[in-house]
Amino acid sequence: MTQFVQFLVIGISKGAIYGLIALGFVLVFKATRVFNYAQGHLMMVGAYMLITFGPILKMNTWVSMVVALASAVVIGLAFEFLFVRALLGLGFLAIVMATIGAALIIESVVQMVFGTYDRAYTTPIAQGVYKPWGVNISKFDLLTIIVALVVIGIFGVFFRFTSIGLQMRAAAENNEAAALSGISIKRVSMVAWGISTILAFVCGIILANKTQNVNIELSGLGLYAFPAVVIGGLESVPGAIAGGMVVGLLEAFSGGYINTDVSQAVVYGGLLVMLLLRPYGLFGQKEIVRV
Repeated sequence: MTQFVQFLVIGISKGAIYGLIALGFVLVFKATRVFNYAQGHLMMVGAYMLITFGPILKMNTWVSMVVALASAVVIGLAFEFLFVRALLGLGFLAIVMATIGAALIIESVVQMVFGTYDRAYTTPIAQGVYKPWGVNISKFDLLTIIVALVVIGIFGVFFRFTSIGLQMRAAAENNEAAALSGISIKRVSMVAWGISTILAFVCGIILANKTQNVNIELSGLGLYAFPAVVIGGLESVPGAIAGGMVVGLLEAFSGGYINTDVSQAVVYGGLLVMLLLRPYGLFGQKEIVRV
């Protein structure tokens, strides 16, 4: 039972990160119909921006986190302008290939600027474990869960109670109808990309503080967000969070009870099962097409 609780907390912590990455996927897809393959790479950039403003430029640790998050908006808008905007309307495959190319470019640029070696990062956040009833629970895992809940709450309020949030929801429901009602789809797209990149940067900063080590392999964690998106439902915001939790729990329990080497196989096996049983995801809506 002790191990079960430990793996449960670890799984929820991992799921919180995957859920935030998946939420970025869903926001962009709902607003622009673009599936951003480079979301994991933007998360990696967030970690490197923390390294840039912290250890390299010697900013205060907490200030460097805030500045790194602020830079997410600029980087997100630049990404949308350089790799996506000109291709809108050319079809799903063209834009997917563009984001794959963008991911490779980002990885190459990061290697040229920061090198291929690991960058150490000293976190100001206290490490350690709580031991209630003999269960070892990482303080950082609990902090990750709290941060994720706060971020989700902030964006929930934003989407529900702000004007641009309501416009984004309208555009997500029906892009053409929203445009006819006077909503600027271009503005909605820019906001969606900015928010999506902020979410990626939040995850990158969390991981930099957790591992105290930054390298290009962080981008690979974005691969776990793909199953989260599909399992939850490609157009469902709650589904992104739920899918992230499912993936995190599958990874934690399979790695804990079987072997960490099989975790990815178990996660993608779960994805395959979902595609066979419910291809539109846990919270997705079945598409009905008239013929």
